[in-house]
Amino acid sequence: MIPVKITDEMFLKARQKNSEMGLLRNSIIKGNGSIAGFLGEQIVLQVLGGEWANTYEYDVVLENGLKVEVKTKQTTVVPKPDYSCSISNFNTHQQCDIYAFTRVMKDYSVGWYLGYCTPKEYFDKATFVKKGDFDPSNNWTSHADCYNLPIEELHNVQGIGNAMLSSSAGLVSDVRGHDKAARD
Repeated sequence: MIPVKITDEMFLKARQKNSEMGLLRNSIIKGNGSIAGFLGEQIVLQVLGGEWANTYEYDVVLENGLKVEVKTKQTTVVPKPDYSCSISNFNTHQQCDIYAFTRVMKDYSVGWYLGYCTPKEYFDKATFVKKGDFDPSNNWTSHADCYNLPIEELHNVQGIGNAMLSSSAGLVSDVRGHDKAARD
């Protein structure tokens, strides 16, 4: 887990993108998380590098061409390893190579890059949670049907955009081909 201070520049970029996008269709919290989501994308860009693509299918394209969909939750506390990362049930077919997960403090002061997972690995390991289900481990009630995976189950490789995913490291085939045997 990597803490990232949210700068004024990051906030202004997120606010601008929020104005351009408007209310997202199927928004779980009715658009109230859009700025946090765009800040999550800024966090991933700061940690992993790449270009901000912001399409329906993915948000960031890394230098090595990997497409990253960023999933963000707002928080009032420092995330713990047993806290869940979530992907909504209506959002399970995005055409990305990896999911990257972030948390953003509700006051937008700091965020965290939590880690990443390939789509196949994520859905193989995740637990399905119905809307309204309560998770007592972190005092969280699901806002929508979703798939949850604890932060501690993510890969925490920081250099995914560079040497860590070179073909010589054997991870590009893992991400693109979803070959579990090649995982780190």
